Amino acid sequence: MNNSGRTNSTEWHVCGVVVQCRPQDIPTVKTALQQLELTEISAIDETAGKLVVVMESHNQGILLDRMEQARNISGVLALSLVYHQQDQN
Repeated sequence: MNNSGRTNSTEWHVCGVVVQCRPQDIPTVKTALQQLELTEISAIDETAGKLVVVMESHNQGILLDRMEQARNISGVLALSLVYHQQDQN
């Protein structure tokens, strides 16, 4: 996971998304997702073309922008938000 975006904010958001692509596009999509800040691929279903991805941020807007970046990766067919949690200190 690329951790360069961590801050000392009192607010922290974590979301889980499912990214769908064609099975043959998984390597390209995986590489592009790994370039997104505070983004981790937790599981891959190579047969179904699905990746389970966890994204984190101190700001909900930044997190939404990151999800949109993932949605716009070449080869991505769909991105579905399946979990969101907000923590505050």
